[in-house]
Amino acid sequence: MRISFLLLTVFLFASCSDKDKDNDPSLPELPAITVTGGGTYTVTNLVGDTVAKAGGSASFKTIYYSLEDGRVIPDAYAATDKWDIAFASIYNSSVWANNGTATYNPGKGGPGKGGIYLVVDSAVDKQYFDYDHQRPVAVPIAANLMEEAFNKVTTVPVSDDQLLVNGYLTLDHFNGSTNGYAFYDFYGQMYPGDNERAHVVYNLPRAIIVRTAKGNYAKLIIYGFYKDNPANPDIHTAAPYITFKYTINKDGNKTFNQ
Repeated sequence: MRISFLLLTVFLFASCSDKDKDNDPSLPELPAITVTGGGTYTVTNLVGDTVAKAGGSASFKTIYYSLEDGRVIPDAYAATDKWDIAFASIYNSSVWANNGTATYNPGKGGPGKGGIYLVVDSAVDKQYFDYDHQRPVAVPIAANLMEEAFNKVTTVPVSDDQLLVNGYLTLDHFNGSTNGYAFYDFYGQMYPGDNERAHVVYNLPRAIIVRTAKGNYAKLIIYGFYKDNPANPDIHTAAPYITFKYTINKDGNKTFNQ
């Protein structure tokens, strides 16, 4: 199943009966629900903040998304359980789960009980990643490795207390971070001498576990941050347009059936 956001403006005017809106008429209308049951879904070209630019005092608008319902959620609903993941910060590259108990979480103060966890599979990583230099051996990374990393996750591999709630997943070993879901080629190491290939993000074959705001479980993999997910983006490729796939269980089950 595929969900396209090319017609997002249409969804924004769809009617809804969500109780938050019913209880507070000042809240904006929510998009239509597109996911009604457990399963695997692909989101193509989820539009991030395409206006803000990196550098200086740039502030990127956070994008909230509901895995449970398959829709973008307006930021007025940040302190509710309507969203499950948020794409924040520079080029919407920081990925949060919705947890209202966490001090620095975008859902602070709300009822969200989510968490997030990056799955780093050493058997997959050794096929493409150079740990001595903390970068891929070569790009583009084979697409089949993305599917291998996703498919190998058949259950939630950690206990709930190991899920990240007061922090986010981000770029791999960038600005003091540790393992991440994407490599940011700040200096153009993958294409030496080609200035058009510096400052490019390459998503890695690493799956992500998400506990939703309501307490259900999903596995997810982010394919790319560039429009139409090209294999070889450059510094001029339009971003952020986020493409990802996820499998969600709506019954609290921690096992993912392919």
